[in-house]
Amino acid sequence: MKTTLISTLKITGLILVAISIAMLPPVLVCMYYGEYDIAAGFGHAVWIDLLVGFAMYMLSKAWKVNLRVRDGYMILAVCWLAASIFGSFPYIYANAVQSPLDAFFESTSGFSTTGVSVFDDVEMLPHGLLLWRSITSWLGGLGILVFAVALMPALGVNGTSVAEADKPSVKLDVISPKTSRILLGLSVGYSMLTIIECLLLRVGGMGMFDSVIHSLGTVSTGGFSNYNDGIMHFSSVYIRVIIVIFMLIAGSNFTMFYSFTRRRLKAFTEDTEFKAYLLIMLVASCIIFVALYLIETGWSYAGEAANSAFQVVSMLTTTGYLSDDYTLWPVFCQMILILLMVIGGCSSSASSGNKVVRFVVVFKLIMRGIRTRLHSNVIHNLRINRKDIPNDTVSAVTNTMFLYLVTVFLGASVLALEQLPLVECFTTTISLVGNVGTCFGSMGLAGSFADLHAFTKIFLSFLMIAGRLEIYTILVLFTRGFWRSE
Repeated sequence: MKTTLISTLKITGLILVAISIAMLPPVLVCMYYGEYDIAAGFGHAVWIDLLVGFAMYMLSKAWKVNLRVRDGYMILAVCWLAASIFGSFPYIYANAVQSPLDAFFESTSGFSTTGVSVFDDVEMLPHGLLLWRSITSWLGGLGILVFAVALMPALGVNGTSVAEADKPSVKLDVISPKTSRILLGLSVGYSMLTIIECLLLRVGGMGMFDSVIHSLGTVSTGGFSNYNDGIMHFSSVYIRVIIVIFMLIAGSNFTMFYSFTRRRLKAFTEDTEFKAYLLIMLVASCIIFVALYLIETGWSYAGEAANSAFQVVSMLTTTGYLSDDYTLWPVFCQMILILLMVIGGCSSSASSGNKVVRFVVVFKLIMRGIRTRLHSNVIHNLRINRKDIPNDTVSAVTNTMFLYLVTVFLGASVLALEQLPLVECFTTTISLVGNVGTCFGSMGLAGSFADLHAFTKIFLSFLMIAGRLEIYTILVLFTRGFWRSE
């Protein structure tokens, strides 16, 4: 346990230092727009995060430890919690929130890439805070720990165990043990995607500040915008196409891109999860397009097709951007969107949710059950990417899916204490656990979470973190075996 605490202290300190550095761009933006009071607030937050982080690192610097798997779970949970707490200081010092709890909720929403908010009118926020919201989601998109793991060799620790804890239950073709170099490469690629999208949006006529905000929100699948109506603020087809493309990339398995750069040209065509990912998008888009065409009137073919594709990609990748008022769509279409929120993006992507690969495994498990009943003496192995899936992996998938259902019912029960409608309780919980951010009912579109009870906000904050880190990562910390000394 001593090793766990030392490792957690060291890496958390590094994370806080990184967060303090990430606050510098908002300071410059504040100065550019003449928001000097906000810049001063950021200055206080920078010094606090920097001093606390540096002190934590120096206290543990002398200890040389090797991480174990149990250390990875603790580090992930503590680092995300610490990032959410210390990332809330700019909101507090800017007097932009009613209470520190609201600031914590907003910060958690950013680092978990959920994208919900306590602000009723984000357009009234200072430019510095708008940028900080998007930066928090960008840092959380690929995982704050990616940056730490890439630097861990310099800290005298091995980051492989942390990467193990952060991956989904099913993870094929795991890249190891060159974790540090590879994750650093993924971080560079992640940054390049953001820059490229920003430039493309700028070419399409979007303002520079708007381009930065929406590029950070798209690549991270966080979905933050500096406009109350989000992407609906822009009528340009070009802008929406660019955002769809980058949402699709952000929701894909990033290790496939690494394999592609290593001249494995069949990385995309041979990946079962990626093919299922594209198939789900195509089928869902077609179903919604047909439903809108048959039920609604006065819309063009192009407009219906564009809105259908945009919302499907946005929901499946858990980005949560909106191109149309989905609450006016037929209930059948809304049900499809909710199902996409449950599924989520690919494993090892910036997206959250259950991940497509788990549903592929469950589908294959169902089909094996059918074949077994027809031919009970024949052994049928589950295979993905031409590889057999171990039984313990299949068991982990089914356990995770069941735990997800339990979490949704628990979250809906807590929201029910707020006297919200039944459907809104479940859809809001699904949105937060999946880190989608799009809600149905009073907290959708123009709504916010500002009026919820303090206990509900705290619970939902931890729910967002649990959804981002995989529920098991948090649950394991509450077991007796984890805290038992070895």
